[in-house]
Amino acid sequence: MKLVSSKNNQTVFYIRSNDRESLNSQNLKGEKYARQNSLSFSFIVDAKTSGLKPFSERPGMRKILQMVEDGIVETVIVDSLNRISRDVEQLLYFIEFLSKYHTKLVLLDGGFKNACK
Repeated sequence: MKLVSSKNNQTVFYIRSNDRESLNSQNLKGEKYARQNSLSFSFIVDAKTSGLKPFSERPGMRKILQMVEDGIVETVIVDSLNRISRDVEQLLYFIEFLSKYHTKLVLLDGGFKNACK
């Protein structure tokens, strides 16, 4: 996967899937979104990972949570809500966590955008 990075690293694109094809598809969508919006960001990937797996068992998600808490990330981009989690309680926790740290969430699938500010 190609790393699209910025000096401040304030935007991350989270990719999670069990299969390689979905990972590649999400990666391409992220690269396209970056080009269309003149953005630079880092991809953080949890490969071969179920959406039901707790955040504590996902290295990529743990990294995002830490970066948000440390004030390094101001925007998290994902392809769709189910890339974050397939567990409603866990998903709500993530959205509330981002809100607590004034971090934006952008969904590329046409769901709600910038839900957390």
